[in-house]
Amino acid sequence: MAVTLEQVDTFHAERGNSEWAAIADDAHRRALIVRALDYVETNYAPLIEAAEAQPRYLMSVALLALRLFLSPNTDTVQSVKSEKKEMRGMKKEVEYFGPTSLDPFPGVTKLIAPLQVAAVIARSVTFGKLVR
Repeated sequence: MAVTLEQVDTFHAERGNSEWAAIADDAHRRALIVRALDYVETNYAPLIEAAEAQPRYLMSVALLALRLFLSPNTDTVQSVKSEKKEMRGMKKEVEYFGPTSLDPFPGVTKLIAPLQVAAVIARSVTFGKLVR
C-alpha cells in the first residue's frame, strides 16, 4: 500500500479531524484507505513517476478516505425539480435538477491534477480518396 494507516492518522491528527479519530477499528480505516487508493488509481491515472512520494498524493488519499467514511455513496444525487401527476390517466412526470458537477470529489481532482501525466496529442496522417 502506497499510503499507510500511520500516515493518514498523522495527517488527520495534525488537522484536528476528529471524525477520523472516531473510527476505532483499524481494519475499517485500512479498508477506507484501500478504497480511496483504488478510486485515485482508477480515476486519475496515469500519474507521474514517483507520484506516491508527493505530499499531494497523501493529502488526496487521506481526504478521500475520510469523505468515503462520512458519505459512503459516491454517486451524484439528483434532486426533484418538479413533479406532475394525473389521477385518472395514471400519468406521472418527474423533472430532476441536473447534477451541479459530474466530479464527486473536485477537491481531490485539484490535488491530483499536477501529478497526472500530461496528455500527448499526436499528429495524424490520413490517406484516402474522397468520393462523392
